[in-house]
Amino acid sequence: MKLRSFLLILAILGTLGATRAWRQWPGGQVLPGNGKAESIAMDVCQAMRPAVVTIYAGSEIGAGSVINSTGLILTNHHVVQEVGNQPVRVKDATEKVHVGQVVATDSVNDLALVQIQPQTRFASVITLAKTDQLAGQPICAIGSPFNQAGIVTRGILTGNRENGDLKAAILLHPGNSGGPLLNQEGQLIGVNKAIWEDAQGQNSGISFATNLEITRQFIETNQAKAQNLPPLPIDQLTPEEAAAQTPTPATPAIAPNPVKLGITINQQTLIIRLVEPDSAAERAGLLPGDRLVAINQQPVSSFQEVEAVIAGRPATLTVTIERNRERRDFAVGF
Repeated sequence: MKLRSFLLILAILGTLGATRAWRQWPGGQVLPGNGKAESIAMDVCQAMRPAVVTIYAGSEIGAGSVINSTGLILTNHHVVQEVGNQPVRVKDATEKVHVGQVVATDSVNDLALVQIQPQTRFASVITLAKTDQLAGQPICAIGSPFNQAGIVTRGILTGNRENGDLKAAILLHPGNSGGPLLNQEGQLIGVNKAIWEDAQGQNSGISFATNLEITRQFIETNQAKAQNLPPLPIDQLTPEEAAAQTPTPATPAIAPNPVKLGITINQQTLIIRLVEPDSAAERAGLLPGDRLVAINQQPVSSFQEVEAVIAGRPATLTVTIERNRERRDFAVGF
C-alpha cells in the first residue's frame, strides 16, 4: 500500500486488510456503509458546512476551515504550496469568491493559514475541540472532493500513526485536502491531508489527518501574523479584486455653510473693498473703506482669523471696525 496526499504522492510499503463497503447518499454526501459511522448526527455535520471553504491555488483544489470571524482559514500546506507568496482564491459556502493571502505554512505537519483580504465577516466558524477524540468514535469530514463544495462524509476514528497523525476509516478524495475532521459536537479534531492506497493504487477508505495538538500549536503561533499583512500585489489581481483591496473611501458630506458676511476685504490690511447687496454686512451697516479691527471683542489681525470665526457658523457677531479714525461696533445677524 502507499500513503497518498490528496494532491501529492508518498509511497509507503504495507499490506491491506479487509475491504469496506461504501454507498452514495442523496444530495452528494458520501457516507460509509457502517452502522457506527452513521450514528454521528448528520445535522451536526451539516451545520458546519458554512464554515468550510474551497481553496483554489494554482492547479490545486482543496478545502479549508474558517477559524475566526474575520476570515482566517486553516488548510494544508500542500494545497497552497504551488502558489508560494501569490494570492489564492477562496470560495465560501455562498459561492462568493474571495482573495486569500498565505499567512504561514508548516511543511512538516502539512498545515497552512490563509487570510481573506480584505478581512471579511463570517457568521459561522469552526472551533477546535478541547480534548482528543478516542478511537472507535464516529467522526465526519467536510470538503470539496472533485470540486464539489460542502460534501459531508462520515466515518470512524481508528487510532493514531507513529508520528501522531489521526487515522480514520473514512472515504475521502482529492479536494478533501485541508478540510476539517470533526467530532460528534462538530468541533475540529484534525486537518485531513492524506489517504491510504492499496497495492493496486485504489483508495482503501483509510485517511490521515494532522492531530489536534499540533494544529492548535500552529494556529496559536501564527494567527497574529494575519493582522499585519502587506498589501497584495496589484499585478496579481483582477481589476475587480484590486478595487476591493483598496476601496474608495466615502466622500464625507459637506454641509453648506449658511453663514456669509457678504464682504470682500484686502487680506493684508483687512479694509472692506466691497459690500454685497442685501448681505448680512449691508444690513448691519458696514461700508466699503471700513477696516476690521475685532470680532466679538477679540482683535483680528489676519484674514484667516476672520475666516475661522465665520466657519464656526455663528448666529450673530459683533464686528468692530475703524471708520474715519473712530472705532464702532456693529451687530451682524445671519
